[in-house]
Amino acid sequence: MEVDDCSPTLDTLPAELLLHILQYIEVEYVLAVVARVCSYFHSITSDPTTWRERLLHRHPGQFPALPPPATFSWARAAHCREREERLWAGAPQAVLTCPTAHYAAVDSVHVMRDVVVSGSRDRGISVWSIDQVLKEEEGGAPSSRNPDMHKGWVWSFCSEEDTLVSGSWDGTVGLWKVAPTGLTQARKPINLKVAVVCTDILGDRVAAGTYDKKVVLLDRREGPRKCTFYRVHSKPVLAVRITERQVWSLSEDRTLAVYDRAAGRKLKKVELPGGDFPMAMASQDNCLWVGDKGGRVHLIDTTNDSFEVVESLSLGHSGRLTSIQASRGSLVTASSDGDIRVHRPHRAPGLVRLLRSPGCGEAAMVHYREESQVLAAGFSNNTVRIWAPRR
Repeated sequence: MEVDDCSPTLDTLPAELLLHILQYIEVEYVLAVVARVCSYFHSITSDPTTWRERLLHRHPGQFPALPPPATFSWARAAHCREREERLWAGAPQAVLTCPTAHYAAVDSVHVMRDVVVSGSRDRGISVWSIDQVLKEEEGGAPSSRNPDMHKGWVWSFCSEEDTLVSGSWDGTVGLWKVAPTGLTQARKPINLKVAVVCTDILGDRVAAGTYDKKVVLLDRREGPRKCTFYRVHSKPVLAVRITERQVWSLSEDRTLAVYDRAAGRKLKKVELPGGDFPMAMASQDNCLWVGDKGGRVHLIDTTNDSFEVVESLSLGHSGRLTSIQASRGSLVTASSDGDIRVHRPHRAPGLVRLLRSPGCGEAAMVHYREESQVLAAGFSNNTVRIWAPRR
């Protein structure tokens, strides 16, 4: 049978029809396979409008929450949004619940590439391997228990590759090498001589917020004598974030302070609306999300260092907003009401999934790693819970 030379082929279809077909194909496959078939397909899949229209069609609402920077990748955003939606809108997950990893409240959890770590008021740090989480559900004990890693409550974590940084009420910043098999000390703890309430790391630079109103800047390769600090708050520093150019800090004095790292001075101080002090923050692109004691979330625009509060929202929590995590595909919040909520990262975030943990008490801290889609939470009744996608 002869083939009609006039028969249509995919590469001769009108762009509108081809775009309609691509709506039914996963983003990863479109970018990895379809885009490489021919120059026509590549030109369509390289057009940001293709992905903006797809996002608007699948996820109505203002996304991103603020006008994005020029470097924003719409294709990557579509990939992240759809991947997160598949996970949280109902895909089966492995859930590990361990009430015996610690014998006191769990105030800090952190998800790294291969492991989940938890820190407690019992002064210990426990380690779970991600593989273990996928194999065990209820009652899965940690693969490594490490008691008395600090002499006070373990209150904060941050990491860079396989290095974990811990902050404690004993006044020290600890640095550890973490593997699925356990925890080893990377160097002698850095003694700041006052309770360390929050930490963040970028490369070799670490920022720590302290109970005596200071933000301390240090290099993890140097000793405590190389530390510098500044004081721009009138009450304890509750959250800190270090960026390439700046350090952002939240305080019980109800302000956000922006510090210029290069100039070595305060750039701006922003008073947050309402009478409740901020407790947690997370950023994605030019969106800074700040959660406060009253359970509200404030959206702050960081474009051109404006740091303007553009929206104050209630996301459904009835207690203090203890933790917030922002990624391109989702916005995760946790509260003293015990609930963890996964939202769409719109200007008006919509709820995708409500994670309840009856009997676990307050959700003191959550941490979410978008790359592996693993979420960990620490609770006031000593419990650690970990959610991971089934493989």
